[in-house]
Amino acid sequence: MAICLRLGTIGKWASDHTVVNRDFEIQGKSHMYGAAENRDRKSGFSDGSMPVLISYVDAEERFRFNNTAFEEWFARPVASLTGETLHEFFGDTIYSELLPYLEVALTGRQVAFESTLVRHDGESVFTQFILVPQLNPDGRTAGFYLLVSDFNQIRHMRTALGDSEALYHSLVEQLPMCLLHKDLKGRFTFANSQFLEFAGKTADEVIGRTDFDLFPNELARKYRDDDQKVVESCEILDTVESHQIDGEGEPRYVQILKTPMFAADRNVIGTQVLFWDVTEKHVAEAALNESTALKRAIFDSALDCIVLVDQDGVILDVNRSTERVFGYRRNELVGRNMDDTLVPPTASDRTQANRKRYNSDREEGSMLGKRVEISAQHKGGRVFDVEMAMQPIPYERRTIFAVFLHDITARKQAEAEIAQKNKDLETLLYVASHDLREPLRAIRSFTQLLLKKAGARLDETEQGFLTRVIDGADRLNQLLEDVLMLSRAQRASEGMQLVDSNVVARDVIRQFDVRLSETRGTVEIIGELPLIRVDPRWLRQSLFNLVGNALKFRNGEEPPSVEISAFESVSDEDSVNGLVVCDRGPGIADEHVERVFQLFQRAVGRKVEGTGAGLAIVRQVSSRYGGNAWYEPRNGGGSQFTITFRK
Repeated sequence: MAICLRLGTIGKWASDHTVVNRDFEIQGKSHMYGAAENRDRKSGFSDGSMPVLISYVDAEERFRFNNTAFEEWFARPVASLTGETLHEFFGDTIYSELLPYLEVALTGRQVAFESTLVRHDGESVFTQFILVPQLNPDGRTAGFYLLVSDFNQIRHMRTALGDSEALYHSLVEQLPMCLLHKDLKGRFTFANSQFLEFAGKTADEVIGRTDFDLFPNELARKYRDDDQKVVESCEILDTVESHQIDGEGEPRYVQILKTPMFAADRNVIGTQVLFWDVTEKHVAEAALNESTALKRAIFDSALDCIVLVDQDGVILDVNRSTERVFGYRRNELVGRNMDDTLVPPTASDRTQANRKRYNSDREEGSMLGKRVEISAQHKGGRVFDVEMAMQPIPYERRTIFAVFLHDITARKQAEAEIAQKNKDLETLLYVASHDLREPLRAIRSFTQLLLKKAGARLDETEQGFLTRVIDGADRLNQLLEDVLMLSRAQRASEGMQLVDSNVVARDVIRQFDVRLSETRGTVEIIGELPLIRVDPRWLRQSLFNLVGNALKFRNGEEPPSVEISAFESVSDEDSVNGLVVCDRGPGIADEHVERVFQLFQRAVGRKVEGTGAGLAIVRQVSSRYGGNAWYEPRNGGGSQFTITFRK
């Protein structure tokens, strides 16, 4: 039996049911017992507990009064109990447990304790005993009131409360954050282990202390002021504070949550403080804000126009260049449809179609991720040319589009001027080549005629002079022809079609039949050659130049061996194809590799025929058709030239 000795004032129940009076006399006061019994029955006991036992016991420990509850508890008539001693009623075991408390009560002191009684049906009942002494006028103890209450429900509630408190403490001890309770005077009434570890204190060093005992005065004053604001306003304080640990290193950031604590009557009894380290989160948010600000700065400082639109073309944002180029303010554009504002009707259908294809099938269409030229419209109605690229961007579980617009008005004007100058240059070159070649033919013809008629009268040196004039005229004529061809190659972009390079290669080889026969050389087509999108005339000219060089530049008298094969790009980003021409000639020194592609530049002397324009024409043709031309040394010796074209 668990026994708890309580001295001092009687509990609330006892105060409701018992009045201690030094002048109380048993004789003639039996109506008070009845009144107590009536109050006991009026309590109802709706929770299923047993009624309260009320007795008066004299100094000899004999019952002088018992209420009717004794019949329910012990199935004995109340009258049979009068005069019976407590020892006789309870038996040796229970009486021996009661005896220490009886002795206290008989000395005139009130006592309360808890024990277990067995009812008449054998059920054990956890009970509370309260003994209230009754004193005679001379101060001696005449007896005491004995009140026994069924405490089963209270014990269950105590157990549930204990379990709840254990669960609460288990929870707060497992929290990865500091938890404090403070009373209205700012004294700590609870601190979890996380706070004790954070503060480097034990519970005894914290409980009952205030912030002024643990923190610098300035910081403690702030904490106290915050607590009082929470208590007075009954509102939650949620804030982030910065603290310098030991005055060194980077500051630490702490999330603080202060809430009022309420009693059962809803009166505020203190504050609950919850705080945890959010330095990493704060630093991440600061970095994100800095990154956002940086991106905004880049967005606004971009020289090209950037317009963000949703899937319907509604403008979400624009940068400053858009305001400058189109003449609108940002707030005039946001919320309006780009197709109705920045793009004239002739081009809006195309931008709408590309967005729709992407939204429905994720098809990138003809504009997404590519640069195209379209017309744009200024606020004042002026239509001008822009280069546009549209890129889809995943954003908050949807897709928006970044539209990049570059004003190419100046470029278009420059291109028109260049085109006109090129046309003028072509005219000049044509006229120059025609007008220069006419007197050149006269010089060559008259020199040949002079050599034929007067050659017999001239010595060998004089004949050599005339021969050199004829050779010079021939060379100058070839130079004029190459310059004219290069000029045409620079403008080669028309007449594009899919050309079977197998046919072109065979045609070029036939043109070298005589030379191949003289040198015992070979030109072989390796595998199947590709279809190339180009003007066939320029493909033929380029291949003719490459094969011609391969046949010219050989090792001594060794028969030349030339191979023509296909080139296919291995990169998806570089969609080109073309031809590769290989030989077993002397190759090109590293210092001359780029030089040979320049006009009239040669890696050999005059002993090999040619003007130095052939490879310049090859590179110019490939460039005009979206490709390139380059040289690589061939494995095993020789040269390997590659020319490519955009597919």
